[in-house]
Amino acid sequence: MNKSDNRIEYITLASVVSAIAVVFLHVNNCFWQFSTGRYWFTANIIESVFYFAVPIFFMISGAMLIDFNKRYGLKKYFNKRITKTVIPYIVWSFIGLAFQIYVIQTIALNDVSLTYIVNGLLAGNLVQIYWFFIPLFLAYISIPLFAAVNEEKRKEIFTYVVVLAFILNILVPFLISVFNLDINFSISLAIGSGALFYTLSGYLLHKYELSRKQIWILYLLSIAGLIMHLVGTYTLSMAAGEIIKTYKGFFNLPSTLYSIGFFVFIKYDLVKIMKFGYINKIVNFLNPYTFGIYLVHWYVIKSLIKIFNIEVTSIVFRLIGPFVVILISVILIYLIRKIPVISKIIP
Repeated sequence: MNKSDNRIEYITLASVVSAIAVVFLHVNNCFWQFSTGRYWFTANIIESVFYFAVPIFFMISGAMLIDFNKRYGLKKYFNKRITKTVIPYIVWSFIGLAFQIYVIQTIALNDVSLTYIVNGLLAGNLVQIYWFFIPLFLAYISIPLFAAVNEEKRKEIFTYVVVLAFILNILVPFLISVFNLDINFSISLAIGSGALFYTLSGYLLHKYELSRKQIWILYLLSIAGLIMHLVGTYTLSMAAGEIIKTYKGFFNLPSTLYSIGFFVFIKYDLVKIMKFGYINKIVNFLNPYTFGIYLVHWYVIKSLIKIFNIEVTSIVFRLIGPFVVILISVILIYLIRKIPVISKIIP
């Protein structure tokens, strides 16, 4: 297998793993119902372990798209982004709104107005889990600017942005929060904020190779990030009697360390499982469905809970349920793609 094939293989694996992780996070949604009971202990573990899902999705976008101008022009770039993500986002947001009004009845029709819809679309919360589309769209808008940087200068410039953004946007605010320092720190680097940090990090980690020493350093930092997230959230929340978010947030230090290390782990070590034929077949089968899974799995989860009156704190549901949800989502996506015109809503 040549170097190019290996890169495609690990990205495929990363895409599938992150999609599965997203489903685990949402099946485990009882995490957000704080309790001193045993279920919240396991919910916090599941939440922390699968927290890499969204950051890795952004990293894959950077890895795959910043070199877009080698394949097509700016017009085609935006046409593809609009047809593959913007239109599905809008359509499924309206489907989700109708679903919440008429099926699970969590929104009253009288509360819905044009302003409600516009604000919901702009904030990404007509369907709660679609929030990630907004930072994703901002990353898409920014990527042509990154692509315009001369390729010979990208490593140096992107590394500069990532390191500075890590210090100013992530590390310093985290330290101020954790140690409750009375410091009004308002300095940040906008070009490396939020999803853009992961977009550039994904490109750098994809494009340039790391030494084994660097890999192990990132692994250790990744483990540290996971432990901080898991133990810090549990300890502070138990003491306060409510969920404390000091160690949470996809753009917070624990998640940053954990997600970057996990992306590196997929690229250099986890990808080795693709040598096993049955795993290779499963991953490559699921790969065309990953974005569709992001779009439809929430409806499947909500429908299963409503139809079967599932106890959402059940550990069986939270560990086995994601695989059932993924199976049903794949079948649903397959059927939708067979219907003319409607097939366009799941690229």
